[in-house]
Amino acid sequence: MTTKTEQLRIILESLGNVGGIKASAVISVDGLPIYSGLMPKDVDSNNFAAMLASMVGAAETALKSLGSKGVIDSVVAESRDVRVIAVKAGEDSILTIMMDPAANYGLIRLEAKRASDRIAEIMKQ
Repeated sequence: MTTKTEQLRIILESLGNVGGIKASAVISVDGLPIYSGLMPKDVDSNNFAAMLASMVGAAETALKSLGSKGVIDSVVAESRDVRVIAVKAGEDSILTIMMDPAANYGLIRLEAKRASDRIAEIMKQ
């Protein structure tokens, strides 16, 4: 039987085959890296996880202040050279994807949703 870490690695490696994805990781909603083996070497996975979890938490708070009653699905941050998508993957984890802003956003969103659903199932085990 494969471990959770191995299952997450397989999912993220599969995501890496989608054109335009530069890196991906799974983090906890508390800001800790769960699996960050596919992040660039120059990115501190602990800092990245903490910042992304804070970004998702702040977006949730902002949406609730606007009257949203649902749980946030995703958060996107974009610059000229990179786009970061944070997609909730169950209650306790977040799939993060760094991509080229010129990449096919719709395709990556579709693949991110599929991957986040699989990650949520793995994290329940």
